[in-house]
Amino acid sequence: MHEHLSTLSVPVLVAVGAAFDIVSGRRRQAPRWMRERGLEWFFRLLQEPRRLWRRYLVYGTQFIAYFVLDGLRTRDL
Repeated sequence: MHEHLSTLSVPVLVAVGAAFDIVSGRRRQAPRWMRERGLEWFFRLLQEPRRLWRRYLVYGTQFIAYFVLDGLRTRDL
Protein backbone atom coordinates (compact mmCIF):
# COMPACT_ATOMS: atom_id res chain seq x y z
CA MET A 1 0.00 0.00 0.00
CA HIS A 2 2.79 2.38 0.94
CA GLU A 3 4.63 1.73 -2.34
CA HIS A 4 1.56 2.54 -4.44
CA LEU A 5 0.13 5.39 -2.38
CA SER A 6 1.38 8.09 -4.75
CA THR A 7 -0.14 6.40 -7.82
CA LEU A 8 -3.55 5.79 -6.27
CA SER A 9 -5.73 8.87 -6.18
CA VAL A 10 -7.78 7.81 -3.18
CA PRO A 11 -8.24 9.47 0.21
CA VAL A 12 -8.15 6.23 2.27
CA LEU A 13 -6.57 2.78 1.95
CA VAL A 14 -7.73 -0.09 4.14
CA ALA A 15 -5.72 -3.28 4.66
CA VAL A 16 -7.74 -6.36 5.46
CA GLY A 17 -4.97 -8.95 5.74
CA ALA A 18 -6.20 -12.51 5.32
CA ALA A 19 -9.89 -11.62 5.78
CA PHE A 20 -10.82 -12.12 2.10
CA ASP A 21 -8.98 -15.45 1.93
CA ILE A 22 -10.74 -16.70 5.05
CA VAL A 23 -14.20 -15.50 4.02
CA SER A 24 -13.81 -16.93 0.51
CA GLY A 25 -12.67 -20.29 1.89
CA ARG A 26 -9.16 -20.16 0.38
CA ARG A 27 -7.57 -20.26 3.86
CA ARG A 28 -8.73 -21.76 7.14
CA GLN A 29 -9.15 -19.62 10.22
CA ALA A 30 -7.39 -20.65 13.40
CA PRO A 31 -9.41 -22.67 15.91
CA ARG A 32 -11.33 -20.62 18.44
CA TRP A 33 -8.97 -21.51 21.30
CA MET A 34 -6.02 -20.12 19.32
CA ARG A 35 -7.88 -16.94 18.38
CA GLU A 36 -8.92 -16.36 21.99
CA ARG A 37 -5.29 -16.58 23.10
CA GLY A 38 -3.92 -14.31 20.37
CA LEU A 39 -2.26 -17.15 18.46
CA GLU A 40 -3.88 -16.75 15.05
CA TRP A 41 -0.57 -15.40 13.75
CA PHE A 42 1.09 -18.70 14.76
CA PHE A 43 -1.60 -20.73 12.99
CA ARG A 44 -1.05 -18.69 9.82
CA LEU A 45 2.71 -19.11 10.15
CA LEU A 46 2.26 -22.89 10.28
CA GLN A 47 0.04 -22.76 7.17
CA GLU A 48 2.39 -20.59 5.09
CA PRO A 49 5.86 -20.68 6.64
CA ARG A 50 7.76 -19.73 3.46
CA ARG A 51 5.71 -16.59 2.96
CA LEU A 52 5.23 -15.44 6.54
CA TRP A 53 8.32 -16.42 8.55
CA ARG A 54 10.20 -13.18 7.93
CA ARG A 55 7.14 -11.01 8.55
CA TYR A 56 6.32 -12.58 11.89
CA LEU A 57 9.67 -13.69 13.27
CA VAL A 58 12.02 -10.95 12.04
CA TYR A 59 9.86 -7.86 11.61
CA GLY A 60 7.60 -8.78 14.52
CA THR A 61 10.61 -9.07 16.81
CA GLN A 62 11.90 -5.70 15.60
CA PHE A 63 8.50 -4.13 16.29
CA ILE A 64 8.45 -5.48 19.84
CA ALA A 65 11.98 -4.18 20.45
CA TYR A 66 11.06 -0.71 19.15
CA PHE A 67 7.87 -0.74 21.20
CA VAL A 68 9.76 -1.62 24.40
CA LEU A 69 12.49 0.96 23.74
CA ASP A 70 9.90 3.65 23.08
CA GLY A 71 8.11 2.74 26.31
CA LEU A 72 11.35 3.00 28.25
CA ARG A 73 12.12 6.40 26.72
CA THR A 74 8.71 7.86 27.56
CA ARG A 75 8.86 6.53 31.12
CA ASP A 76 11.98 8.63 31.82
CA LEU A 77 10.20 11.88 30.91
